[in-house]
Amino acid sequence: MEQINIHGARIHNLKNIDLTIPKHELVVITGISGSGKSSLAFDILFEEGKNQYLRSIGIMAGLDNEDRFDTIEGIGPTVAVHQNTIRQSNPRSTVGTKTGILNQLALIYASDGKILDEHMEHLSPSLFLYTTADGMCISCKGRGSYYDINLKQLVPDKTTTLLEVYDSLKVTSGFLRILKKKYGMYFDTSFWQLPEDIQDEVVYGTYDNGKQSYCLERILRNAYEKGEDVEEVYVKIICPDCHGERVGDDARKVFFHGKRIGELAQMTLEGLLDYLNGIPGEELSQFSKNAIKNVRRKLNQLIKFRLGHLTLYREMSSLSGGEVQRIFLHLHLESKLDSLIYVFDEPMAGLHPSEKQSMIEAIKELRDLGNTVIVVEHDKEMISQADHIIEIGPKAGIEGGTVVYQGDYKDYVKADTLLSKYLSHKCDMPQCESRTDTFDKKDCIILKHANIHCLKDLTVAFPLHVMVGIAGLSGSGKSSLIEDTLLKRITSARKYGHASGITGVERISSFAKISQEPIGKSAISTPASYIGIWDKIRELFAKQPEAKIRNMNAGYFSFHSKGACPDCGGSGYERIFLTSNFSVDKLCPTCHGKRFQEESLLVKYKEKTITDVLEMSIIEAVFFFADQSNIAKPLHILDHMGMGYLTLGQPTSSLSGGEAQRVKLAKELGKQRGGNMLYVLDEPTTGLSMYDTALLLKLLDHLVTNGNSVIIIEHNIDVLKNCDYIIELGPEGGDMGGEIIAKGTPEQLTANPNSKTGRYLICS
Repeated sequence: MEQINIHGARIHNLKNIDLTIPKHELVVITGISGSGKSSLAFDILFEEGKNQYLRSIGIMAGLDNEDRFDTIEGIGPTVAVHQNTIRQSNPRSTVGTKTGILNQLALIYASDGKILDEHMEHLSPSLFLYTTADGMCISCKGRGSYYDINLKQLVPDKTTTLLEVYDSLKVTSGFLRILKKKYGMYFDTSFWQLPEDIQDEVVYGTYDNGKQSYCLERILRNAYEKGEDVEEVYVKIICPDCHGERVGDDARKVFFHGKRIGELAQMTLEGLLDYLNGIPGEELSQFSKNAIKNVRRKLNQLIKFRLGHLTLYREMSSLSGGEVQRIFLHLHLESKLDSLIYVFDEPMAGLHPSEKQSMIEAIKELRDLGNTVIVVEHDKEMISQADHIIEIGPKAGIEGGTVVYQGDYKDYVKADTLLSKYLSHKCDMPQCESRTDTFDKKDCIILKHANIHCLKDLTVAFPLHVMVGIAGLSGSGKSSLIEDTLLKRITSARKYGHASGITGVERISSFAKISQEPIGKSAISTPASYIGIWDKIRELFAKQPEAKIRNMNAGYFSFHSKGACPDCGGSGYERIFLTSNFSVDKLCPTCHGKRFQEESLLVKYKEKTITDVLEMSIIEAVFFFADQSNIAKPLHILDHMGMGYLTLGQPTSSLSGGEAQRVKLAKELGKQRGGNMLYVLDEPTTGLSMYDTALLLKLLDHLVTNGNSVIIIEHNIDVLKNCDYIIELGPEGGDMGGEIIAKGTPEQLTANPNSKTGRYLICS
């Protein structure tokens, strides 16, 4: 079939919609946050494509028991690239392992590598990989580096006592009492005069059943992981054995045209390609010729995607969102598969305007291979180049879930939908109040010697009580400047009363970091639990007459305590693992997805069960809990931010990066603050339509008008145009970035020939 026919799609807020989607085209599904576009793309198209394939090979027989639609015809095998599935946290996952290039190089070294020691046996490919037990450097466990304490920096004064060392690190009174029992006799002794065994124990602790005792190394590691700037005393040390090459002794004795594999893995991708291009073909075995040809092809494509500044050993967790998206797109393009249905989740997220066209061309190339590419996207450029556009709406939650437009871009611009109005300029972004002529040039926080990652020893002034935009290409150093330097030094200055390389922290009362990191580490985390109203709701149910008769406390209204369904443990489904890392979920046959045991559902508040409450949207809950101010207030804030469509019980893991940021921001705004706050946001427009972006701009403008300061890392031109001041990093990414190439008002950037953002500020 040349099209996908959907009849009666009704999962979540979709209202029994009928839809025909053309195949072998680039299809953009858009709509405001909560309209139902992700439900259509992922919960209907992707899930059914996956399930039909599994049923066809006899795996999913009898497991499909959810009434999501009437019929689907023309669906085929689907591949999905979710935002939340591509974010990597495994430190052993690198560009080289993810792309497979390291494996190819290992084969080349095993085939054509030259061993200095003639008596050594020929080595297997696994010995050239830091990911294998045979290949990793034993000293650093394949990491290439580790963190250690610079004691001379931590305790520079020879007269400093052990107690003064603990005080300088702000050890809590509780831990100090524990330490006093163990080391109290040494508290007044100079640290450098402690017995050697005691000094070693104080610094590195002891281990009991693998658990490290409380010690200076543990204190500093915890501070580092919390984002404090402790890098002067807790320093990253390149492994003295492998010198950062990650592999063991045997692999480091093997050379391929004068280079060890660890040396190649530390080159930039562009440098590695130049090196491989310089090797004469006649000096290679046929096997290595073929392998190098494959590696060159991979490198050329990655460089085409503007990733040439990366190295094979660059950890995936350190990449920007745009860099990660492009690596995953490279992997799918490389497969050369056709007749598939690809479903992408905002592939333009995290991209500078100058990088967007290369991403669009790559997605079109995927389509031209014979695939159907379905993209959930808000980006104007992507929408304008789509073959087919579907807008779900008209609004969010119960006001969404219908098809408000379907067709090509030419007619879409003429349509009168909520989002098409922004493309035809019937609706424009709000213009924030201009403060460029009034802000005090002396009222700022100044960073000095910012040099982490690619930053080139920068000194940067951040004006306060205005909105400051941080712009630049992917990998140019934006996050390194703000998250890894500014916020760490502010944290240290506020905790210890001082921090090197920063002045002006006393000009703010406090700060809040609003990042895209997932909210709630637990699988049972919900918006209600995150903003702090879930306990209050459970207590409300425990006060009801029926609950008192049955002697039920708040635990009976928790789906991970006494109230949980005994069969599914409160999850609402049974997870069936088909392989070690691939599973499908089956609705729990006992509670039918309600998550609670039967007795808990007998208690009602205003004729609603606890499950009914969890299924309420935030806007419904505002009215339902109108007489409970401690519950209604944070809900009002979320509704005001355009989040009224979320349900109280929705898993926080299902939120987009932009949605997670707004929930975090709502939680911060719900706190009793004295004003003069610094709010730092990392690409908050991720996952936001133009309509939602307009709401966000109004909120940010309101924050600044009320005496706060805002720093926002962003690529969205509509947001940058509304900033009072912009700091742009570049000129490129990686080693070719890390410099301030332009700074000033949006008007000043448009006139600055060095600015790569300024030209887009004019065009928009």
